[in-house]
Order: sequence, then C-alpha cells, then structure tokens
Amino acid sequence: MMAMGAWFPGWAVVCTTVALISFLMVVLLQMAAKAFSIQGLSMWARAEYAQVAASFLIIFFALAMVTAGNEVAENITAIIASASGNIPLQEAIGSGSLTNPTRIGQAYLGKLIRCEADMYSTLFIYNFFTEFFQKLSMDTAGNEPIGGNWALGGAVSLIHFLNNNLVYLALFNYVQYFVLQFSQFTMLQVFLPIGLALRAFPATRGAGGLLTAFALGFAFVFPICYVLIVAMMPNAGAVCSQVAVMNAEAKAGHSDPCLNSEGAQMQAYYQLKSEQGRETGVITFIQETINIFFLQSMFYPLVALIVTFTFIRQTGSLFGADLAEIGRGLMKII
Repeated sequence: MMAMGAWFPGWAVVCTTVALISFLMVVLLQMAAKAFSIQGLSMWARAEYAQVAASFLIIFFALAMVTAGNEVAENITAIIASASGNIPLQEAIGSGSLTNPTRIGQAYLGKLIRCEADMYSTLFIYNFFTEFFQKLSMDTAGNEPIGGNWALGGAVSLIHFLNNNLVYLALFNYVQYFVLQFSQFTMLQVFLPIGLALRAFPATRGAGGLLTAFALGFAFVFPICYVLIVAMMPNAGAVCSQVAVMNAEAKAGHSDPCLNSEGAQMQAYYQLKSEQGRETGVITFIQETINIFFLQSMFYPLVALIVTFTFIRQTGSLFGADLAEIGRGLMKII
C-alpha cells in the first residue's frame, strides 16, 4: 500500500493527523458522556463535531489552493502581465520552474534587486571621477585653493542621494523576498498545524483560529495579491533594460580607474569633460524613473498587506478567533 505522504504533501499529512486526533478525542468524550449519563458533556461533544468538520474543511481548502488555486492565479497573472507588457514578470513566469505565486514573486523581486544593483553600479562608476575632481584643489602662490567643488558639487550630492535611495529600495525588496520565503516554508508546515491543534481545545480556540487565519493569509492571499498587483501596475522592464546597457557602457569606458599619476589624472579629466553630457543624461534618467521602484518596493507590498490583514480579520472570527478580546488584552499589556 502506498504511503499517505506519496499522495499528499507533508504538511497535509500532519494537519490531517491533528484533525483526526481531535475527532477521536471528541468521540471518546461522547462515549464517556453516554457511559456515565452526563447530559451536558454529551451536548458539548455534539457541538464539537462542527469544529472538527471545520478543521477538515480548512485542510481541504489549503490543499485545493496548493493543487489548483496557485495554478489558476499563475495563469491569470501571466495573462495580465502579457497584456500590460510586464517583461520581468513574464520572464519570471515563463521560466518553467516556478509553480506558485510565492516563487514568481521571489523571482520578480530578484530581477528588481539586480536592476537596482546595476543602477547603483552605474552611478558609482560615473561618480568615481566626478567626486575625485570635485574634491581636488590647488593652492597657487598662497591664494585660496581652486577646485571643482562649485561646478561638480551638485552632481556629486545628487548621485549620493540617489544611491542612498537605491540602498533602501534594495533593502525593502530583500525584506519582501525573505517574507515570501518565510511564508513558503513555515505557514502551512508550522503555523497551520499549530493553529488546528489549538482549535481542538475550547480554551485555546481563539488563538488557534487567529493562527489558522494568519497561516492561510500569508500562504495564499499575500503572494497572490502581490503578483496580481505587480502585473496590473506599471512595470520596470524598460527601465531595467536601459540601465543594463548604461552599466555595460560605464564599465567598458572606465576599466582603469587608477589615478596615481599626473598623466592618468589628466586623461581622466578630459574623459570627464567629454562624458559630461552622458553623465548628466544618466543621472537625469535614473532620477526621473526611480519613482517606479518606490512603487515596487513600498506601495505594492503595502496594498497586499492591507488585503491580507483584512482577510485575516474577516476569516479569523469564522475559525473561532475573538479579535476584539485579543485586542483588549494587548492594550492591557501595553
């Protein structure tokens, strides 16, 4: 006979075992109530069958989402991404190895992080010579030092500002990436079984219902909502393509940044003068398009989190969670 684990995922086997144990506990309590003629216990045991049935329905829902719901969400996302021209998301879906919205979202965030790294690298390369000559000064015959700060200080400050923003944007994307990874490996495998186990006891049913809603929300609602929002909103594909070209040109034109001789410094000076227009264009382009990355890194996940917490709040009461009482308890603790 084939093992149950060959038919169902490991988390489904664990959750089903928890539900079966809770069912056996209720059956034993009902048998004891009939054996000792305890009417109140018998009525309570009958009411508990509804909670056991709800646990099995939760498991069936999660299993259906894993086997069919994620595939439907992937197909819908692919259609929307194709219609909106979201090239990075299309590439993430079309790789073939991504079978659920969580992995699609991680692959998409990886592309954004790579793009932001290219933007940072491009600005850093152009700023290397610019900041060198901005800080370089000469003191002639006791007069005030003459340098390039008045001409290059504004460009250097702007590059520093943009690169600082890119660091924070990449950090936000990394946080989203690892939140999705944490959800993928813990929500169904850890939090859902614990929530179902806590729901089996009336004293802990509130916490169990909240934990169950939390697990389902971050296992399915958050990644699906995130990739759908990304698919419908403006994408960064065109920006990333141009940034990759700019980064390749910057690396090719500045392969030897050594400035330890007068000849090298003069060569870099004339190169800086000849590339002034190109550097201004690169800075202006990144400055005008960085708002798209703020949407990707901050606004999109915020909307997905709002939808997810709304789901948790609305379904938590169905699973037995008393959010109002939990909120009052937290306020008392604070």
